[in-house]
Parts: sequence; structure tokens; C-alpha cells
Amino acid sequence: MADANWLPDPTGMHELRYWDGSSWTEHVSDQGTTGQDPLTTELPPPAAAFPPPPGPPPATAAAGGKLSWKDRLKQVADQGKAMADQGKQKLAEQNARRTEQWANDPSTLWFGESKSAATSAAGVSKARYRITRDRVWIESGLLGTRTESVPLWAVKDMDVRQAVWQRGNDVGDVVLVLEDPSYGAKADMFTLSGNVEGTTTGQVVLDNVEGPYAVMDLLAPLISEARQKKTVERQSQYVHHMTPGFGAPAPAAPPPAAPPQTDMVEQLRKLGELRDAGILTEEEFAAQKAKILAG
Repeated sequence: MADANWLPDPTGMHELRYWDGSSWTEHVSDQGTTGQDPLTTELPPPAAAFPPPPGPPPATAAAGGKLSWKDRLKQVADQGKAMADQGKQKLAEQNARRTEQWANDPSTLWFGESKSAATSAAGVSKARYRITRDRVWIESGLLGTRTESVPLWAVKDMDVRQAVWQRGNDVGDVVLVLEDPSYGAKADMFTLSGNVEGTTTGQVVLDNVEGPYAVMDLLAPLISEARQKKTVERQSQYVHHMTPGFGAPAPAAPPPAAPPQTDMVEQLRKLGELRDAGILTEEEFAAQKAKILAG
């Protein structure tokens, strides 16, 4: 069983996970940054951290049973190759899970990956791309994964770039020109060499994707629709900003004032005075009194 050490995360969710010699722990590491991600299921123990190279042990050991410096170098190289193969397998498994997730997502209209010669030969891709109805999504990085997105309304123009060798393979770069560089991906993106490459040109490049012209044809109506909606939204915001009361509902009319209530007792009193003065007959008095009481 492997000794306690940082080993490739068997879940594929992180770069490394700590094996304490008897079980996997919650301690994880990505690009040198450690954290915690507790396990929800029990995982099988790892193989030996550094499996021995295939074949019989070298027969050129120096006197006293110690390996010569050439054999030590070869052993280190074999160990490094074994670790690289293990890491490549984990990356391939992670990419396969992501591809399945995107393929089953109903909002996905297209997805692909960078088909550069260096990464394709290694069996991994340095970037993966997905198009939905309102955004272009980018996952980049080999040592760690960064997910970013660009709104389609921010794309003002696009083009396809193809080198001679790309045309024969129907591979090319789809270049999205943004109306403002700040709408694009973040300024630092990991390259294959591990360096940080700046993206301050106001462009987003879907690098080395298959069928670049088909991708551009898919994007064209989506971008047009998104930009029209954004224009209407901006115009509406401008009108409301310049005329704050524009479009607001008219204030409701105040309810009519209630007619002043007449004192019923006072009416009956005056009606009685008119009867006593002989102005009203008894029948007229009775009729007016009934009207007042029915009020």
C-alpha cells in the first residue's frame, strides 16, 4: 500500500488529495493551493506512489548492492513517466465526464475543444468550449480548470483564421471581437507551458476547433438576436433615465368627497315647524317625513 503522500485525486475533482497511509483524507490541493473537500463515498486505496519500472531490476548495480548514478537517473525518469501517465489518465477521465455533462445539458447548442498538435498528441486539450443561446463558455488550463463565459451581446464581429495545415483538417480559430475588452475572459490564462498569457486585445479565440465555419454560422444569428435585445434594453434604460416619469402609471384620482350629511333630527324639526305654521298639510308632512326617514 502507498505511503502517506499527496497523490492524484481519485475523484478527478481536484489535482491532488492527501493519502495518510491508510485512507484518503479531505485535504486537497490545486495548483499549490490547499483546501478541504470531504469525501461522500469510500474510495479504494491507491497503488504504490511510485511503481517500479517494468522488467527485471538493472543488473549494473555497483559494488555493495547500490545502484550506479545512471541507474538512479533511469529510475527517476521511469517514476516521472509513471506519474505523468497517471496524471494524463485522470485528465482524460475528467474531460470525458465534462463532455458527457455538456452533451446531456439541453441548453448546449455546440461544444468542442482545442485540437492543437501538442495537446492532442498528449491526449488532453488545453481548452474546451461550449455555446448556449446567450453565452460562449470557456474552460481552460491543464494543471487546474478555469471556467469563464462571454455574453453574446458583447460580440461585435467575428472571423475565422486558418493556417495552411489547418485547412486540410477542417480546423481553425474562431475569433470573436468584443465591443469592450472588459467583457471578455480574465486577463490571465494558463498555457501548455504553465506560463500566464495576457488577453488584452479585446478578442476571444476558440482555438483550433473543428468545423470553424460551421461554428461561425451557428453563432451569427445568436449574436444578432442577443445584440438586438441588448439595444432595446439600453434604449429603455436611457429613456427612463432621461424622463424619470416616463412610462409610470398615472396617479389614481382621489375618491369623490362624501356629501355632507344633513342632521335628520334638524330636518324633522323644521318640517314640524312648517306643518305647525300651516304651510304643510298633515298629508304633506307625513310624506316628507317618510322621505327623510328613508334617506
